[in-house]
Amino acid sequence: MRTSLLLLLACVAATLAQDAPPVKIHLYYESLCPYSIDFVISQLYPTWTILKDIMEVEMFPFGNASYEPDGDGWSFTCQHGAGECKGNMIHACAKDHFKDINLEMEFVNCLLSSTYPPNAGATCAAQVDADWAPLEHCINSVEGENLLHQVALQQEQLNPSLYFVPWIIVNDVFSEDQVGECQTNLKKVVCEKYTGTKPAECDGILAAGGGSPASRPVTRA
Repeated sequence: MRTSLLLLLACVAATLAQDAPPVKIHLYYESLCPYSIDFVISQLYPTWTILKDIMEVEMFPFGNASYEPDGDGWSFTCQHGAGECKGNMIHACAKDHFKDINLEMEFVNCLLSSTYPPNAGATCAAQVDADWAPLEHCINSVEGENLLHQVALQQEQLNPSLYFVPWIIVNDVFSEDQVGECQTNLKKVVCEKYTGTKPAECDGILAAGGGSPASRPVTRA
C-alpha cells in the first residue's frame, strides 16, 4: 500500500513539474478593421478552439481611436467611423459583463464574422446564450463610455506605443516579425512558445511546418 501511494505521489509530482504558464496573447484591434477581423476569425478563434488549454487571451477593442471628455462620460472618434466605435463598445461591455473568456471569444468571433459587427450584438448574444438587454443598456449609457475609456487607458500603457492594428503581443513581447508570424500561423506560434509538455494537437501543427512563409509582411491598418 505504501509503495502504491509513493508511486501515485511521484506521478502527481511529475505532472505538476510539467506544468508551464500558458502562452499569453494580447490583441489590440478595431472592430471594423479588415486585418483585425481576418486575424480573429482565421487565426485567433480557430487556434483558441484547439489550444485554449495552453493559452491566455485578452482582447482590447480600441486601436487607432481617440477620446475626449463629454459631460459625465466620453466621446470617441474611430478610424472607420462611428459604427466602429459602437462595435468596440459592444465588445468592451461584453468583456466586462461576461467575465468569461470562452463566452467572450465565441461572442467576438460571431460579431466579427457578421456582415456588419456594430449591428450584430443582439444576434450574437442570442447565439452564445447571453442576455442582450444589459449589454444594450451598457452601450447606450455612460457605463459603456467608461468601459471603452478604460480599454483606451490600458492601450496607452503599451511600450512601444501602438502604431497599427492588429497589434499582437505574445508573452509580453512585441515585434513586427512576430505579428506577421501570428497572422500567418498562430497555432504554430503558440505551440512553439509553450514551454510545457506539448498537447497532442501540437504534433501535427509543428510537423507541418509553418504553412505560409514566416516572412509574410504584417497586414495592418
